[in-house]
Amino acid sequence: MNYAELLKRMPSELRRSLETELYRPWLSRGVSLADVCTDPVVMETILGRMNETERMVLRTLVLYIGSEPFDEARLEKAASPVLSGAEMRHGLSGLMRKGIVFAFRKTWGEYLYLLPADGFRTWRELVLPAVHSSAPERSGDDVMPEVTRSARLGLRLELFQALVFAARHGLKLSKGGTVHKKQLQKLAEQISLDEALLQGASLKYAYADAYSLPVAVALDFLLRLQLLTSNGDELELQPGAIEEWLSMPPEAQTKRLYAQWKQLTWPAQAWMQHAVCMAERLASGGQWFQADTLIAWLAELGILERHETEEDPRRLLQERWLQPLVAFGWIEEGRSLTADEAWFRWVEQPVPAAAEEADASEDGALMIQPDFEIFAPPDVPGKVLWELCCLADTVRLDQISVFKLTKNSVRRALDNGRTAEAIAAFLEERALYGVPEHVRLAVEQWAAPYGKTRFLQACLLRCADEATAQSLERIPGAVSYLREKLGGTHYLIAPDDVKPLAAALEKAGWLPGLLPDTGGNGPAAQAITYPKLDVLGENSLQERREPTGDKGFIYSRTSVAYYEMEARIPSAADLYPDYADIPASWLKDYRAYHASTRKEMVEQAIRMKTVLQIRKNGCDYRIAPHKLQDTRGSWCMTGIVRTAESADPAAEMRLMPEEWQEMKLILPGINDKYLY
Repeated sequence: MNYAELLKRMPSELRRSLETELYRPWLSRGVSLADVCTDPVVMETILGRMNETERMVLRTLVLYIGSEPFDEARLEKAASPVLSGAEMRHGLSGLMRKGIVFAFRKTWGEYLYLLPADGFRTWRELVLPAVHSSAPERSGDDVMPEVTRSARLGLRLELFQALVFAARHGLKLSKGGTVHKKQLQKLAEQISLDEALLQGASLKYAYADAYSLPVAVALDFLLRLQLLTSNGDELELQPGAIEEWLSMPPEAQTKRLYAQWKQLTWPAQAWMQHAVCMAERLASGGQWFQADTLIAWLAELGILERHETEEDPRRLLQERWLQPLVAFGWIEEGRSLTADEAWFRWVEQPVPAAAEEADASEDGALMIQPDFEIFAPPDVPGKVLWELCCLADTVRLDQISVFKLTKNSVRRALDNGRTAEAIAAFLEERALYGVPEHVRLAVEQWAAPYGKTRFLQACLLRCADEATAQSLERIPGAVSYLREKLGGTHYLIAPDDVKPLAAALEKAGWLPGLLPDTGGNGPAAQAITYPKLDVLGENSLQERREPTGDKGFIYSRTSVAYYEMEARIPSAADLYPDYADIPASWLKDYRAYHASTRKEMVEQAIRMKTVLQIRKNGCDYRIAPHKLQDTRGSWCMTGIVRTAESADPAAEMRLMPEEWQEMKLILPGINDKYLY
């Protein structure tokens, strides 16, 4: 989950505290809270205001957990032995207070925590050392890799083709909630996503017994973008959302699709999250790289050392992340002649560039050929391609798409509400070199006979006799529904008017016999209508909608979306339930205590997972005890020690009570401001 999604769910109390306290100076300049929380300059300022414990917890999160839900036990294990449990909790609450980490309350009262995905991307750049992002140099004898796998269409065109199919044929649902089998088979023929490349993502989804993986992925994208919605009987096209989507430039579409894919399949392992971020840094250069290169960078940072896995990291990275991107056409896979290992190269930039300028280029135009074929270059707007798919047959969708005008295709456009005049205007408006005269005449001739005869869907109202029919015409609430009289006793009724007419007749004292329900809006279901979009720029989109991203049926791995966000941030005292029972002198006085008191303080520190400050031979130490043992009539404690001169963890130390002179119990956030 990212900040924009979390802010929609954030309790007003928590949001108000962030907006009125910590981030007020930046918000007063008109910047949104989501943008502030992912602004590297702002976050660098916040980093400078953190105490040392908060910085160490943040670094632990970034290095070893990433943007994956975690509980306190997991964070404590990742932070050990550098931080004690109490220090970890104190640092975590500080990060929550700064809006960097968020808490979610599970149904049984326990908590899960989350560093947002876009926050992870920002913080890893601030807390990790700079890592070079260039591809490895190849030897002089090596050659550039040769492309071995790339997508035929790319995800944008795959989804476009699925939408066109839905507009032409509809997507009716069975009682089980899936697309009818015959339609599903035809839809699957329209989707050419490589199933083998998608397998590594290990997606789980509803209706897995009915939908193939490529179909499930395509439909899930369309549902999450709200280009399709389910009404229980069918997957309905949403013309407003489709128009908005097709109005976006291809680059913007790719960025939204990639963001949606990341949200759904973001890796659980922190090391792979780092690898993904590193791979994204290579998107703008168009350079070849290997999974081994990314793994080497992780090893250089020491990230892999704490992530034990029996599987090969290189293979996992390729199968779970890089190869699905190949299936979507965002990355190409290649092989060199001197080595059999896979290389990868971005062919589309899926993440926003550092300085991104608006595309001010003009829309591309169609090239209408004398043989009735129409060529559409890649810069032709999506809305134009949409309309072209209505009035022409698709020969090929590609970088240069090819369509062909036929008598049947013109008939299809007319059946879907287009007129001969509208078709001619569209072709003339969008043709780069005009419409060949014989093509224009042919379209006019094909369209001319249309509508001179027409089949209409209607119901027949039959009266028992002419007297009944005449009485019917005198009922004020009924006469407006009588379309046409046939003979002396029959009337044509529009299917949609059957129920209101029946209600009017019953109100007047009649009891009409009704036709049995046919499952549609009349005697037969209505025909599929191919939505008409604003392709001539007659209207402007008034409002940009932001898809919610939660309407699909592929299961997300992240569970926090189902939990309630916690509004209250624990205070320092809340972190220590036994705080009231601790003698005040243990926290205030730095002095020598009796051996029995020393033992009590050690036991208390172990219970609270906190630290002791001790003075030994004139030097101050911070020790986090984790074991106390009785030995030879005395006792000893074992713990992890740090000196005042170094914040780095020292080796485990074992001390007898007489081996230090003075001591003090430290509760982080309570009495650790001046630790040394």
